[in-house]
Amino acid sequence: MTSRADATLPERLPWRGFAWRRVALSFGLTLLALFTFAAVFAGAYARLHEGRVLPGVDVGGVELAGLDRAAAGRKLRAALPDLGRGALTVRVAGETERIRYSQVERDYAIAGMLDQAFMIGHGGGPVDQFVAQMRTMIDGVHVPLAVSWDSAELVRRVTAFAVAQEAPAIDASISRPEGEYVVSGSSVGSSVDEQGAVRLAMAALDNLSASDTAITVQATPIEPAVTTQQAQAAADSANAVSAAPLVLAAGETSMTIDAATINGWVHLDEATGGGSWQVSIEPAAVYQVVDAYKKQVDVPATNAAWSFEGREKVVSPAADGQEIDREAAISSVLDTLNGRAAGSSDDRINLAMVPVAPELGTAEAQSLVSRVERLSRWTTRYESSARNGFGQNIRRPTNLIDGTVVQPGEEFDFVAIAGPITEGNGYTSGAAIIHGNTRLDGVLGGGLCSCSTTLFNAALRAGFEMGARRNHAYYIDRYPVGLDATIWINGSYVQTMTFTNDSDYPIVIRGINRRGAVEFQIWGVPDGREVRISRPRVWNEREAWTRIQYTDNLPAGRTERIEYPFAGFNSEVTRTVTAADGTVLHEDVFNSRYKRVIGYVLVGREPGDPPAGTIVENPPPDA
Repeated sequence: MTSRADATLPERLPWRGFAWRRVALSFGLTLLALFTFAAVFAGAYARLHEGRVLPGVDVGGVELAGLDRAAAGRKLRAALPDLGRGALTVRVAGETERIRYSQVERDYAIAGMLDQAFMIGHGGGPVDQFVAQMRTMIDGVHVPLAVSWDSAELVRRVTAFAVAQEAPAIDASISRPEGEYVVSGSSVGSSVDEQGAVRLAMAALDNLSASDTAITVQATPIEPAVTTQQAQAAADSANAVSAAPLVLAAGETSMTIDAATINGWVHLDEATGGGSWQVSIEPAAVYQVVDAYKKQVDVPATNAAWSFEGREKVVSPAADGQEIDREAAISSVLDTLNGRAAGSSDDRINLAMVPVAPELGTAEAQSLVSRVERLSRWTTRYESSARNGFGQNIRRPTNLIDGTVVQPGEEFDFVAIAGPITEGNGYTSGAAIIHGNTRLDGVLGGGLCSCSTTLFNAALRAGFEMGARRNHAYYIDRYPVGLDATIWINGSYVQTMTFTNDSDYPIVIRGINRRGAVEFQIWGVPDGREVRISRPRVWNEREAWTRIQYTDNLPAGRTERIEYPFAGFNSEVTRTVTAADGTVLHEDVFNSRYKRVIGYVLVGREPGDPPAGTIVENPPPDA
C-alpha cells in the first residue's frame, strides 16, 4: 500500500501581531511619560508659585506676577484711577441731584478680579493646570477690569429724587367767601418714569471712567381734569346773576330786588364727575318775592253784595279787579336771572296785569236781591256795668261787624273784623276770666264775649261751616249751655271765633245794639238747608257755693265779693245741617268742660264775730 502526506503553511505569521502590540505599548508608555511629566511639572510649578500670581498674568494691564493677594491688591489700587472720586448728576424736570460715586460705593471689583487672577494655573486637574501654565508662560493671560457699586443704594437715591419731582395735577375749584364766587386756579402735574431713571443711572456708572457723568430724565405732564378757565367761566356766570338789582314793574307800581337779595338766591351746582357747573336759582325765593309784589299790585275783584239802607235791601255793585299772572311773573324773573348767567344784562321786567272778573256780578245780584231774607238771628241780654265797660265793649264790636259781607267760600274771623282790641279802636276796661277765675276790672275789652257768643249762635243756626271756638272757663248763665264762644288775646296767642260761608251766595251780617241786649242777624239767599240742634247733654255736675272769710281789713259789717260761685259740669251739643236734598252738610259735636268756681266774700268783723281769718262755707257743700 502506498501513501503520501503534503506539508501545510500557517494562516498568519506570528511576528506580525507582535509588532503591532509593541508599537501600541510604546505609544502608551510615551503618553504616560508625558502626562507624568506634565503633572510633575504642573505640581512643581504650582508649588513654586503657591499663593502667588503666575508669571504672565495681568489685571487690566497691571502685571501681578509673583505677588501674593495682599500685594496684588495694593498694586492694583496704586496703579488704577479711583472710581469713587467722581459724581453722577441726575436731572429731572429742571431739578438736579448730585450723587457722589462714593455714596453708592462705586469701585473696582478688586476681589473678583484677584479671584480670577489667582485661579489661573492653580485650578482644575494636572493637565488643565499644565495647559494654563504653558499658555500663561507663552502668551500671558489678561484679566479685564470690572466695576461695582451698591445697586440698592443707587436705586434708592435715584428713585427718591425722581419721586420728589413728581406732582399731582391740581384741579381748579370754586369757593364763595363773603358771598362772591372766586376761583382757586388749576396747575399741571408731572409724572417721572422712575424705573427708566434707574436704568439710565446704572448704565452711566457701568464703565471704567472716573470722570463725572450725568443723565437727564424727562417728566411727563399731567393735565388737570378741571382747568382754571372752566372754573372761572362758571364763577363769572354765577356772579353775573346778582351783579345788579332787578326791577319788577307793573302799571305805576314797581319793586326793586337788590343785588344782595338776588345773590342769596344763586348757587353753583357741580356736575357729577366734576369739570362743569350749573347756575341754579332758588325758585322758592322767587315765589315769595312775586307773591309779596302781587300783594302790592293786585286789585281784587269786588263781588256784588247786599246791604241795607234802613229797612230796604240794596245791591252793592261789583267791580272788576286786576292782577299779575303769578306763574308768568315767576317765569319772567327766573328767565331774566338765568339770562344774566348766559351773558345778558337785563335789569327790569315789565309785568302785564290781567283783568279779574268778580264771581258775583251786579246784574246777577240784582236778580237775586228779591230772594234775600234773614237766615238766622240770635240775641243775648246783658246788664250794663263796669264788667263790660258799661256796655261799650259789647256795642263797639257789634258796630264794627255790622254790614260785613262774607263772600262764598270766605272765612269770617271775629278778631280780624272787630280788632284790634285797643282803646284807640274804641274799647275800654272791663272784667274777664283769667286762669279760671274772675278778674272784675282792668281788662281791656272785657265783656266782648257777649258779642262773639251771639254771632257764633247766629252763624250756627244759619247752618254755616263752623271754625274756631272755645267755651269759657266756667259757665255763664246768659249763654246757651255748651254754645258760648270766648275771645282771648295774650301776646301772640289769639283765641278767636270763625265760620265759613259755604253757600253759593254772599251773606250780610247785621249787628244790632239795643238797651241791655245785642243781636246779630245773618241775611242771604236761602238754599234750603235745615239746621237741627240737640238739647245739651250734661254730666259730671259739681255744685258751687260761697265761702265767707272774716277780716279786720274792712270796716265792721262791710262785705267785698272776690269771686262769684259757678257750678261745674261737662256738656255736649250736636248740630246737624242737611241740604235741600237731604244730604248731610255738617254734623258737629260741641263739647264743653266748665270748671267749678267757689264764690268768695270778705266780711268786716263786728263785735261777737269769729276771729279774723275764719272761713265759713255758706251754705256748706253737700257731704
